[in-house]
Amino acid sequence: MLPKKPLPVFLIVIIDLLGIGALLVVFVLFHHILRLDSSTPLQNIVFNQTPAPTAEATAVLEAEQPSATAEITPTPEPTPTPEPGDFSATFPSDEPVEEGENIIGSYVTDNLRLVVTEEHTDDATYFVADVWIRNITEFKTAMSHDTFGRGYYTMPNSMAEDHNAVLALSGDCYGARTQGIVIRNGALYRDTVSGDVCILYADGVMETYYESEFNLEDAIARSAYQGWSFGPKLIDNGEVPESFNTTDAIIAHNPRSAIGYYEPGHYCLVTVDGRQSGYSRGMTLSELSELFIALGCVDAYNLDGGQSAMMTFDGNIVNQPYHGGRAISDIIYFGGDDVV
Repeated sequence: MLPKKPLPVFLIVIIDLLGIGALLVVFVLFHHILRLDSSTPLQNIVFNQTPAPTAEATAVLEAEQPSATAEITPTPEPTPTPEPGDFSATFPSDEPVEEGENIIGSYVTDNLRLVVTEEHTDDATYFVADVWIRNITEFKTAMSHDTFGRGYYTMPNSMAEDHNAVLALSGDCYGARTQGIVIRNGALYRDTVSGDVCILYADGVMETYYESEFNLEDAIARSAYQGWSFGPKLIDNGEVPESFNTTDAIIAHNPRSAIGYYEPGHYCLVTVDGRQSGYSRGMTLSELSELFIALGCVDAYNLDGGQSAMMTFDGNIVNQPYHGGRAISDIIYFGGDDVV
């Protein structure tokens, strides 16, 4: 029997490269597409508390105390300062107006007040939810399968139903990207900055940032409570931005989901239907920005739109999603979980 002729060196190299390539494909598939992210938060962000006085400050205070023989003037009891995230002082006490053809519905409890309306322009139909909360914990977010990671997708209305939400809005679909800040209910899950960022702080303030202006450490120090990365930001110093940090396809007429901010504890959720001839064309980003400014918001942020754009209220889909909507990775919701 003749010995086997060895393979040419170049053929061996090609086979090895193909093998390595196959391994890399498998690695990318499982580690960059199918649920790479760990479901464990990188950090749980706590509310800032008033720091305890230092030993030096305590000594100064003790030195300033009057002697036992000195006449002591009674000090009036200070007015309690609300805890961070408590908006009781501004929470409305009146009942929402329920009259008008455009009102879809309202919902009021001791901690939540919201009104949902249907509005129209010449070529767009959109829905506005005016939301008041008494405490920051009433502003909630949920993830598909209640798990952080890529590859988890659920229809927004199904997520809303799973959490018994009164009102829900499609979020930023963080799971479709490998980068971008992800903060949910006080937990930091992803710390890479990519694109414009929106942060809701524990004190109720919502601020949007251009990518170059955002500092995660500062946001954590201020007790970031929710954080989204889709964008772009929609209001710049009270005006429509000169340019938007996104693609032309997103800037054009599209279905939209977005969130606006009035003051701590008072927010505005908007869903715009689109891509449906004779019903609603959608809005450009400039038109969406102008809408939030007209509504009186001081800041606003664009979330995942297109086929993802969906709003639910009282167990029903409020809008008419393009092609029936699609499964996404997360929602914003109110009044859920503990609602009977």
